[in-house]
Amino acid sequence: MPSPARRRSARSLVLASVAALLALTPAYWALAAGSDPATAGAGSPAGTRVEVDAEAAAEDTRARLAAADIVDLPVSFTVVNQNRTLAACAVDGETYTIRGHLTAPADVLEAAADGEERAITLYEHGIAAGEWYWRLDAEGYHHAEELARRGHASLTIDRLGYDSSDQPNGNGSCIGGQADMAQQIVDQLREGSYEIEGGETYAFDRVFLAGQSNGGQVVQIAAYSFQDVDGLVIMDWTDLGLTPQANARFFTSLQTCLRGGEDGYAYYDLGSEEFATGNFNDTDPTVLELAVPHQNRHPCGDMVSQLGGVLMDTQRIQDIDVPVLFLYGEEDARVTGGEEHRALFTGTDDTEILEVPDAGHYMGLERQAPLVHETLADWLDRHGG
Repeated sequence: MPSPARRRSARSLVLASVAALLALTPAYWALAAGSDPATAGAGSPAGTRVEVDAEAAAEDTRARLAAADIVDLPVSFTVVNQNRTLAACAVDGETYTIRGHLTAPADVLEAAADGEERAITLYEHGIAAGEWYWRLDAEGYHHAEELARRGHASLTIDRLGYDSSDQPNGNGSCIGGQADMAQQIVDQLREGSYEIEGGETYAFDRVFLAGQSNGGQVVQIAAYSFQDVDGLVIMDWTDLGLTPQANARFFTSLQTCLRGGEDGYAYYDLGSEEFATGNFNDTDPTVLELAVPHQNRHPCGDMVSQLGGVLMDTQRIQDIDVPVLFLYGEEDARVTGGEEHRALFTGTDDTEILEVPDAGHYMGLERQAPLVHETLADWLDRHGG
């Protein structure tokens, strides 16, 4: 366990970081306000446009899954928007439905149905995306498909407030509540107590959590609050390493949220150009064209509670004692400091890190996506996932 002096040092560092961000906020707002979404990021991936047929791409995905004997099932989970985590923040306490898909090789589900021990990974998307991030209809970039081809079961979901899941007023959600709902889903995966459209459910003995962007914070909070997962994957998230661009956009969006947002929702990026330049670096134009129209707004309660979550993270991350894999895009415009974030995980002696060359914040949708899939599948193989 880290010494009291080291814990005080980590807490002092994050307090100083938050104070500095708040002090710089007016400058960041001015920077963001002065950026024209129509012209920002000249020379970015968004400058190359191609025509795509999204319906045909979805049909191609279905055909690939069938040919590979991969099962892709719509699922739903009944959850309570409560917060029993260590990251205190307000929630509305209501009951909602979280929707997503269970994607796995057919033989994995057959074994689970026969009572054999099997594992699954629950994937939590980031603030500006939805479940689509893990299921983009582009060959080689559909994360759940690629992990199934490598023998692994995945659960991808829309978090509360996103796309297919329930969308109450976004001020009634918070980052700790999202983590609590993640744990409720973990419990239901272990028990087989969720719902599969038109079929029986499967119970899984081992459950891993993976989170991209602020989904990484969600899974961290769940891991140290409940101590009930078998491994953790942090993608493109650090508590202390947001870039000036990320801070500019965060605090601009935060102002919208502090004014109430639109039914408690706001966009992190102002327009599709900011969304593209902030998240992508080395991207196939077809992938970019399929992804950008999916840009999501986020629940304001999640954003408002994020800094408080950072303070708790730096005090309690040391309690995580399961294996952790860290994955970062080498050219991420949002996040830096992966090694520094890894150093906070002093409670486990099993951590690994990879920086994906040329990849931006959405590294799973970059040209180096196969490296992400291979690295993650190998790590899951070695850790019983």
